[in-house]
Amino acid sequence: MNNIARLSDRFVGYIHNLSAILLAIASVLVFYQVITRFVIGHSATWTEVLARAVIIWMVFLVCGPAIRLGRMIPIDVLRAMLPKALQIWLIRFVFAATLLVLGVLIWFGYKMTLRVMDQQVAMLNVSVAWFYAALPIGSALALPGVLHALIEAESQHRNPEEDAP
Repeated sequence: MNNIARLSDRFVGYIHNLSAILLAIASVLVFYQVITRFVIGHSATWTEVLARAVIIWMVFLVCGPAIRLGRMIPIDVLRAMLPKALQIWLIRFVFAATLLVLGVLIWFGYKMTLRVMDQQVAMLNVSVAWFYAALPIGSALALPGVLHALIEAESQHRNPEEDAP
């Protein structure tokens, strides 16, 4: 494995771990919300808004690792119906479409983040742009995982014996 692949895997691992930490934080916030609502009788409403923000960030951050680790919805049935020579073209098409979608999310997410900078989240008194920033940042951070997965798929297509047990 070359240095770029190792660096990419390390980067994807860090993002994956950060997403897991965000999931834990969201769980603690929701648990605190339930305790304050049903045990104390006075709901801490800020936790619901903050948990939503944390979950949004978690989802967009984990997209790159999910693509890199092959955890997205596979198209194996369609690929298996194609002859070997055409399978790599289907993989290339899917990766190109993925890159296009990520590009659209980066561009329009960035523009939307700038558009809402002056709006405040009522319970937290912070800009709603912090919520929207997850879209372009998470999509940009997904690019290395997507590109590495494509390079790996190309390599496996050229050297199918590497896949054998």
